[in-house]
Amino acid sequence: MCDLLRINTDRGVMLNDGKSRFSNDGKPIYNFVGCSTFSEYTVVHVGCLAKINPVAPLDKVYILSCGISTGLRATLNVAKPKKRFNLCCSRIGSCCLAVRNLLFL
Repeated sequence: MCDLLRINTDRGVMLNDGKSRFSNDGKPIYNFVGCSTFSEYTVVHVGCLAKINPVAPLDKVYILSCGISTGLRATLNVAKPKKRFNLCCSRIGSCCLAVRNLLFL
């Protein structure tokens, strides 16, 4: 997803025409990083979609984009934590949450 969507993800518009699909009083409303996870409905590029298993419990499903793999790789391959280590999160983003969930739950 990250390689596919680098073009316009920071602008909050569609890849094909550079426009937003939502507006309020004629002013565009932009999405964030190729998805609008706080919207009830949204229009996104196909590269922003993730198929969710129909039997997955929806109260446990959430979208964190590439933050999961980034956080896990950085922690496991670079920091290489030892048993019973302390974790300090400077920000509570998807990277930090991924590490916390893997190592502490």
